[in-house]
Amino acid sequence: MKRWTQMSLPNRILFFIVLGVIAGLVLGPNAQKLKPVGDVFVRLVQMMVILLVTPALISGMAELEDPKKIGRVGVKIAVIFILTTVVAGVLALLLGNILGPGRGFEMALPEGFKYTKPTQTMMDVFVGIVPKNPIAAFAQGNLLSILFVVLFMGFALASLKDTGRVMRSFFAEWTQLSMKMLSWIMELAPFGAGALLAYSVGVHGPKVLGPLGLFVLVVYLGEILILVEYTFIMLFSGINPVRFFKTMIKPMMISFTTCSSMATLAVNVEATEEMGVPNGVATFGITLGNVINMDGTALYQALAVLFVAQVYGLSLPLASQIMVVFMASVVTISMVGVPGAGTATLGLLLMAVGLPVEGIGLVLAVDRICDMPRTMNNVIGDSMVTVLSAKTEGLLAKDSILLKK
Repeated sequence: MKRWTQMSLPNRILFFIVLGVIAGLVLGPNAQKLKPVGDVFVRLVQMMVILLVTPALISGMAELEDPKKIGRVGVKIAVIFILTTVVAGVLALLLGNILGPGRGFEMALPEGFKYTKPTQTMMDVFVGIVPKNPIAAFAQGNLLSILFVVLFMGFALASLKDTGRVMRSFFAEWTQLSMKMLSWIMELAPFGAGALLAYSVGVHGPKVLGPLGLFVLVVYLGEILILVEYTFIMLFSGINPVRFFKTMIKPMMISFTTCSSMATLAVNVEATEEMGVPNGVATFGITLGNVINMDGTALYQALAVLFVAQVYGLSLPLASQIMVVFMASVVTISMVGVPGAGTATLGLLLMAVGLPVEGIGLVLAVDRICDMPRTMNNVIGDSMVTVLSAKTEGLLAKDSILLKK
């Protein structure tokens, strides 16, 4: 038991995933008896979605600094972060629709689940974001309306400054409470993932592993394309990408192996300064990037939603896909540093477009493998955007190694 508790959560999940595959192969259709274990885990994740996202978004927005205090370079860094995250989401839609990693498998829908294909136009979705009754929006689980309400509240709370300190403290403590609850739930993730994968392999056969492998390949392809995007941005801006990536080797390796942007923050600031960015700008840019730059994660989340839809043989309209990109870009920002946040965020996105939340069980099986490149890209993007913003504002050192041909 002591060795088990000392083992990292990703390793425990991996252990039970392997065990789940073996159990599915051995038990066959009888593996469905394990499904309730996975169902309980999924229901717990569903329970936490609104409980965590609501205070985390409000608290996060309320803590935003006034852009006037940040200055032009700060605003520029934030804008570029948002734009690159949107580009990552669009890349995900292109790859998911063209390559279709889950297409053709058509796993049986969960018992009792009924899928209603969304018929709303983009204008309907846009107008429907604003709820007539915010309480009803929360009660009905209308997630886009919930996002609108909590973001509106967050910005309003930020404008109150010292007057709203009690409310800011309330939402910050609510976030801490929800994070603690989610951390306890994530202790059940190994058992939930193992049970759901055992059920999938047992009932549908080992062929389910094929789409999962293809999904991983598509995720890695997407993350490589993000690096290509970064390279072209640097070339177009007169920055030497070869020297940039050479200087970033240490942050890249740490982020890839630890799957933690926070663990890489100090070495990333150091590398960015080495490239000629002033200390204040480097620290601000990398720290802000840890909060709002989620290119790799947004790509992964959007691809995962498309994969789940394809595996269940469900058609997701373009309007719903665009909504997924928007929500993935916004929600991942609010969940920075939260253990198991990716699972809760994916559950939110699946619920938003009416897909079975049980699809989490499949994606969770390969989450750790996909987490490595997406975290690394988040870290690279933090530095690249900071360097780019510093250069365009004339703050990059004249003798920077990035300016030498």
